[in-house]
Amino acid sequence: MFGRHLWAPLRGLVLFGLGLTAGPMLAAVGLGTLFGIQSLAQWYRDPLNVYRTLAGRWCGVDIPVPYQPPPPPPEPEPDGWYRYKNRLYLTPKKLSYERRWDWLVKDPATSRDILWMLINPVAGSITALLPLTLVVVGATSPWYWPGHPGITIPVAVATGLAGFGFGPVLLHLHGRWTCQLLASAADSGIRRALIWIGRGGLATWRLALTAGLAVAELAAALMHVLAMVPILLWAWPTVLVAGRQLTSWRRQQIQEWTGIRIDRPYLPEPVLPPPRPDGTYQIGRTLYRTPEMALRSLRYRQNARDLATWRDLLWLLLDPVVGVLLAAVPVLVTGYCFFGLIWSWAWASLLQLFVDFHTFESWPLLTRGVPVLGEYPIVTAPLIGVVGTLTGCLLALPLLRLHGLWSWLLLGPTKSALLGRRVDQLTETRMEARETLSSELRRIERDLHDGAQAQWVAMGMKLGAIEALIERDPAAAKTMVGTAREASAKALIELRHLIRGINPPVLAERGIADAIRGLALDSPLSVGLRIELPGRPERPVESAAYFAVSELLTNVSKHADAGRVHIDVRYTANQLRIALTDDGVGGADPAKGSGLRGIQRRLATFDGSLAVHSPLGGPTTVTLEIPCVLSS
Repeated sequence: MFGRHLWAPLRGLVLFGLGLTAGPMLAAVGLGTLFGIQSLAQWYRDPLNVYRTLAGRWCGVDIPVPYQPPPPPPEPEPDGWYRYKNRLYLTPKKLSYERRWDWLVKDPATSRDILWMLINPVAGSITALLPLTLVVVGATSPWYWPGHPGITIPVAVATGLAGFGFGPVLLHLHGRWTCQLLASAADSGIRRALIWIGRGGLATWRLALTAGLAVAELAAALMHVLAMVPILLWAWPTVLVAGRQLTSWRRQQIQEWTGIRIDRPYLPEPVLPPPRPDGTYQIGRTLYRTPEMALRSLRYRQNARDLATWRDLLWLLLDPVVGVLLAAVPVLVTGYCFFGLIWSWAWASLLQLFVDFHTFESWPLLTRGVPVLGEYPIVTAPLIGVVGTLTGCLLALPLLRLHGLWSWLLLGPTKSALLGRRVDQLTETRMEARETLSSELRRIERDLHDGAQAQWVAMGMKLGAIEALIERDPAAAKTMVGTAREASAKALIELRHLIRGINPPVLAERGIADAIRGLALDSPLSVGLRIELPGRPERPVESAAYFAVSELLTNVSKHADAGRVHIDVRYTANQLRIALTDDGVGGADPAKGSGLRGIQRRLATFDGSLAVHSPLGGPTTVTLEIPCVLSS
């Protein structure tokens, strides 16, 4: 028992020293990310796991390792190619490299680790170093204040004993603080506050990146303008493609950062007209001998008429100014207050243990970089820094979203583009609905031909045999009557199964809610349900949703290696929304041509959508949304 108290100051000193390695860890993460060196960007996890182990053992708090398992080695497709997302690779080396980057960046524990590296040297290390500080102050105070031994000695003894006595309590507080960020995610008020601060800091960093990307955007805009000069017009298609790749990447980035979806606004690829009798291609009033030249001219004309081309150019010209203006205040305030005031105060306070000074004026390097430190006492500087940092984070979140709205204003599709896309979508869904209906009719015809019809033919043949035997061999005829009765029962069962596959009785009689409950009962998995429907959708929507959920449950039981599934059904914003989450291995991708594509085609008939979030290692969440109106 006393050992914990005696060892607490030394253990706190070790934890404090390990906490100071946050600076090298951050530098390694930054350099590894900048130069694309995965081992360097991931190096920090080993010393951080040592810190978790020691803090958990010495502080009496369980701090498990929260990292997601790394992605498995890639396996080739049947054709020998390695596939990841929408790209093919000849060898698994580059694919493994990209998958490991996605695994490292998208792991929630990574952002929490970086937040800990930023905050712990300022906040968490105080509780780790405080026991030893009390002991040292108690041991040295009689030599610093020798004038009143009757007062200083009892105070020194009480201070030293407080360092030993409260050491385990302070270390436990340090462990609780460490657990908030370095353990697996758990909901709590402190964690929510820290996550909010982390989001604000991340938004500040993203605004800084937005300002930094202004250089690339401005260069793309200038190249676009130069390529429209008549003498350089031959280079315009290449410059246009590069500019569209940049703006498309920024659209995806803005959606990831702010949640504002910016659809691709460009007109579809032009279609080459059929050749004339003489083999030439007519584009306007000009004839072209080769299809390549004709298609190039078509693209010239369409890109020049496409309003999205000029909206992209306007955005590339104006966004550098808008991005820098929006990023200036939060980036400067947060950087100045956090790194200038708080970090400087933390390191200066550490140096004060060895060098006697009272304000930052004793350190010219600090006061030149942060002039306010020469005017305010050392105790006031961190308070100003905390308030300023929180203010910068508070400003960064709405300003980042404001930048997303500004980008959506110019980079989003116009009404004419939306109308054209809607026409294309309706044409495509109409063709898919025809194909689906045709294939469904062929399936019903095949099932009737191979199942019930075969049973009925066999039954008819048996009845013919009974008719021939009934007078000369009544016993054999009686036996065959029983066989014919069994055959008719089997044919009836198959017919009922076929009807149930077309329109399940439970769906027709009791609605989608009870039909999904029936699927959950029939599934071999453990299925959790949450259904909140104030009414019933239209019958076609119910049927599409029912068979989609049935297909998803079948896919999970066959391919996901899952043990539990949760289905959430609700009606929000005039849409039937069904979310299915499993605890399987993940990796589901509609682009692989699995049953998910069939579900997408089924939902597209009703303007519905399917969204899949399935990282490697799981969990997988599939969300169905179908616009509809409920009836009471």
